[in-house]
Amino acid sequence: MTTKNGENSVPVFITEKHLVAGSERKTYSDGGPKGQKGLALRTTPNGVFTFYYQHLNPSTGKRDWHVIGTYPEWTPARARAEATRLAGLVAGGKSIKLTRRVAAALARAEGVTFQQAFDEYADYCTELVDRRWGRVPRKETFDKNIRYAFTRPLEWWGKRAMCEITSGDINELYKAIVAEGKPAQANNVRGQLGTFFVWAMHDDRKYVTANPCTKMLEDDIAVEKADTEDGRVLTADELRTFWHGLDRKACPGSRLARLALKLSLVTVLRTGECVKIERENVRPESVTLPLAAVKGRRSKKARSVIQPLNRLAREILGEVFSIGDPNRRWAFPGKEERGDEHMTQQGLGRLMARRTTHKGHQGEGICEYLGLEDVTPHDLRRTAACILEQLGYDDKTIGKVMTHKTADKEAAPVTRERYLVPVQIIARPVDVRVKALDDLDAALREILGLSSKPRLVKAA
Repeated sequence: MTTKNGENSVPVFITEKHLVAGSERKTYSDGGPKGQKGLALRTTPNGVFTFYYQHLNPSTGKRDWHVIGTYPEWTPARARAEATRLAGLVAGGKSIKLTRRVAAALARAEGVTFQQAFDEYADYCTELVDRRWGRVPRKETFDKNIRYAFTRPLEWWGKRAMCEITSGDINELYKAIVAEGKPAQANNVRGQLGTFFVWAMHDDRKYVTANPCTKMLEDDIAVEKADTEDGRVLTADELRTFWHGLDRKACPGSRLARLALKLSLVTVLRTGECVKIERENVRPESVTLPLAAVKGRRSKKARSVIQPLNRLAREILGEVFSIGDPNRRWAFPGKEERGDEHMTQQGLGRLMARRTTHKGHQGEGICEYLGLEDVTPHDLRRTAACILEQLGYDDKTIGKVMTHKTADKEAAPVTRERYLVPVQIIARPVDVRVKALDDLDAALREILGLSSKPRLVKAA
């Protein structure tokens, strides 16, 4: 049997012994004389064990997959019994989706639980939909971000009715996560809950009549230490420390990871874009980031990014492809054991920020090693933008270099608000008027046929 992801499943009689997290995802189909045809178990390296029921849809000729539940709430025996029930519905010519929809409506009338609503939300998020860039899950980050964000809420309120959860419960959870020193996680969880409750309020569901995630006062929003100083820019001394420090063999991280950070600085691209560079899209003078690789792909006016390469960028990419297989697809490949095609922006951020004092640390990070305080990958982009301003370039030009565009293709306001800060980096900031007059000088010399060589003027 082939799974919904195209991978082959192993036919076995599913028991507790198959509930083991291995180094990669595995799918088992229930077999043997006591097995239930259509029952499948998906295991993941992070210890999530999910039971599914699948059957051939006579209308489409394709297999329909239905989530049964996850372990330990669902044991193999209980999942097999549920698969038998679903098989009976199919044998009777009934639609599982329609039957579940009716059951959900009945549960709604009786008071649906937070866990039940989340299970339906999971189906909604993972349902395949057509986008301009292909057929993908409705929320592509569900497994990597959203599901994890609901771990704590499900522990706290899984068995409670949706209508019982109040804004006080939300704030209690938020403060508990902040108290653990995880403000970013607390903000993410609260944001995901807000979206979830908006979904739950929809006319098709009406699990709640009001969103308990009310808008927070700005003063009540927790921030990390690094976020308290908006506009962190590296000074000239810090830039030298950072650049040359990355070349040391003892510097944390792989050589490719450190080169990705350098490339972000010299191209002014986001690190999340740098790690998605493909070998076939690198040209002698530019690099192309396709629509699917850039953040703006959801925008109606999204476009591929073509970024020119300066000499430093060409040197860095030359070294990048001299490491490992030069014919590989990605310039910065990810970890095979985790199934990552390429490095991630989050991974580079953790590499810079981690400290030996952190709980469960994986060794010192780049900032700790170099003695730099609170430098993030995005600060490199901000630093490069400030240097361009000090070289005399206007907001419009800098915005284009940073791939910021508004409807009229002028520089987006975010360029100055978020990036251009009054921190002097180069020794002598360039007065744009001097450059303009020098260009006028060169143009007049060409028009008038004057020599471009300097002529000594004798004092009177």
